[in-house]
Amino acid sequence: MIRSIFVTIAVLVNLDLGSGVNRNAGSLVALILARGGSKGIPLKNIVEIQPNQTLLGRTLDTVRRSGVFETVWVSTDHERIAHEAELHGALVFARSEKHAQDHSSSLDATREFLEAHPEIHRFALVQCTSPFLRVHYLEQAAEQTRYTSENVPLASSCAFSVVRSHKLRWRKDDSSGRLEPINFELRARPRRQDWPGELVETGMFYFTDRQLVMDEESFQSVRCTVVEVEELDALEIDNVKHLEMARLLITLN
Repeated sequence: MIRSIFVTIAVLVNLDLGSGVNRNAGSLVALILARGGSKGIPLKNIVEIQPNQTLLGRTLDTVRRSGVFETVWVSTDHERIAHEAELHGALVFARSEKHAQDHSSSLDATREFLEAHPEIHRFALVQCTSPFLRVHYLEQAAEQTRYTSENVPLASSCAFSVVRSHKLRWRKDDSSGRLEPINFELRARPRRQDWPGELVETGMFYFTDRQLVMDEESFQSVRCTVVEVEELDALEIDNVKHLEMARLLITLN
């Protein structure tokens, strides 16, 4: 029943949450995956991050304010999440039970969505458990993945969020028990000011296209560009401690 209701809503409603661009292969769509079966925090995607604001609602508001998306979709298997999405003007896609399990991958859930929407070519997968998503991050990613009027990428067809890290990493050999450095030379430890560091994915968003996901089974390629986010903005809500930390940061800001 829920699937048929969601599909009907998706067909009848076509809200413009972006800048009013024409529907074509160069148009940009936002997709948020928000299943209902989270374990660490029940219904994590609609938990309140601050009074009267859920994680999903906060993300949808930021996506809307960016003005870079023609339409915004939320893929979910849960009626309460669907209701929250609709309250914020998003379209709802009925995520199947098969792709809403603990072991289900974001890639498979995204492919399911794209199979149901062959008209969508460019999109951004946006994570609502990254509460410090900023408008300017989305604007930068959209600019870096702009297309010409002939639907040819000007620079790159994909971009994703990263945070720069200067942490020195080690690994332990299971057989010998010996430690060995991973990203530096033991006798030449880099100073922070002399080393550009490493780029670490945050999972906040992935701007990509149908061809990468459907043909190459990936959100990224070596031709992608990146958007660097601030270290504190990279916080991802996985457990109650992360949630409490995010609430505190919002209060401080």
